[in-house]
Amino acid sequence: MKKIIGSVLLLIMLFAFPLTGETKETFSDVKEGYWAFEEIEFLVEKGIINGYQDGTFQPQREVNRGQTAKMIALALDLERSVDSPISFTDVNETDSYYPYIQAVANNEIMKGRSNTFDTYAPLSRAQMAVTLNRAFPFTKERDVTFSDVPKEYWAFEDIQILASNGITTGFKDGTFGPTDTITRAQFAVFLARALEEDFRVQDVNSPPSHVGSEKEAWKFLGIGVGDSLETLQTELGEPEAMEESRYNFQWHVYHNYYQDYVQYGIQDGKVVAVYSNQDTWRSEDGLVLDKLKRDVIATYGDPLTSIEKGNYSFSLNTETSGTYIIGDQYVTFFYDAHRDHRITAVLIIDQAVEEEFQQYYKKPTKQLKDSYERMVFYLANAQRERFSRGTLAWDDAAANTARDHSIDMAQNGFFDHTNLNGEDPFDRMMKNHIRFYNAAENIAYGQVSPIYVHHSWMNSKSHRSALLGDYTRLGVGVAFHDQYHQPYYTQNFYTPR
Repeated sequence: MKKIIGSVLLLIMLFAFPLTGETKETFSDVKEGYWAFEEIEFLVEKGIINGYQDGTFQPQREVNRGQTAKMIALALDLERSVDSPISFTDVNETDSYYPYIQAVANNEIMKGRSNTFDTYAPLSRAQMAVTLNRAFPFTKERDVTFSDVPKEYWAFEDIQILASNGITTGFKDGTFGPTDTITRAQFAVFLARALEEDFRVQDVNSPPSHVGSEKEAWKFLGIGVGDSLETLQTELGEPEAMEESRYNFQWHVYHNYYQDYVQYGIQDGKVVAVYSNQDTWRSEDGLVLDKLKRDVIATYGDPLTSIEKGNYSFSLNTETSGTYIIGDQYVTFFYDAHRDHRITAVLIIDQAVEEEFQQYYKKPTKQLKDSYERMVFYLANAQRERFSRGTLAWDDAAANTARDHSIDMAQNGFFDHTNLNGEDPFDRMMKNHIRFYNAAENIAYGQVSPIYVHHSWMNSKSHRSALLGDYTRLGVGVAFHDQYHQPYYTQNFYTPR
């Protein structure tokens, strides 16, 4: 009998071996040997991820915020209580992602912007770091350096914590790529490492030893004046927008839901100007965002009072900005008069490009007008994002109202919130069938570009209050004086009733 039982057991073992030794491939496009195969299969077994109806996983496809919410909620088995509704205007209770978004929102793991969640927007690597750090109880184990993540970067600590715990290694060149979007395969690997220590890594890709502060100086997200358009697009991809400038170059606008906001001026296939009002840069002498005006003066001396261009001299404001020639570039620091004159933005323009532009206002075109309107909108949202005020939605009706007022002022030679018919901003908005709970208007004229008018508004208490106020929509209108080419700007803010 013992011999018979032993034979039966041996037969079962021989029969079972090929079944347990065979690798099960859940998805037709994720085969054994694929770099993220084990992590993807791990999450499949836990019921955290799934693929598409055609049997694919599509590992190179971007993961969106809704998918992220679902995976986090399932990974942590978060409760989805009907007693804790959420109020994102772009998420309905009938949406398939609603219970997962509700779960991560109620647990403060993922937050929306203003009153939206942006369910189908892609997730950046920096956002991934913040999300995982909120979801899992990691602590910082050691200091980690990435050449494109300065200490002032908004997600610096979260990225440090993930790297020090073996969740991310960064790229081989020592960068982290904070603004890069995350693929489904990459997020699966990060999430698997967060859940299971066996998947974690020991070594982080540090930058080469020769990469120091000198290399980082005046680099905005790794790009500086003189770099090629090809380098810019290789590093950061395609821009969010391309707009006309007052110079002969075109602005390429980059941002990640208005985080890491940078404008690169492109002329003849090369970066000739850069502007940013967020933590994306450092000076060659260590100046960063929020340093004081006196720190700039201590470093570079008194600013220029004018720029000489041929036979012309162009005066400069030195109270709320300071312009210097540093190397072969004009560098302008913008200061926040309401925050002890701290650096709030920096603009760099190639010296030759600046001096070749021997006029004050550019001859207006419809394309320039449209670009100015959009850029005023971008700058408002970038500033609101920096101060955690929630971004605004563009509103065509408000834009038409603002545009009509700018045209009225430019054509009839007045500058006032009340027009020649006695109509104030609220009269004009209601006349255009805009119904609102609250509303505000900013106007300006004469500032040479959207950058300068934006900082002028931010340094005025009442205009700043509107720019950072509790509104949800914004329309912008720009018009130019026919003879003198002075731009007139109008912003109309409101929250719909």
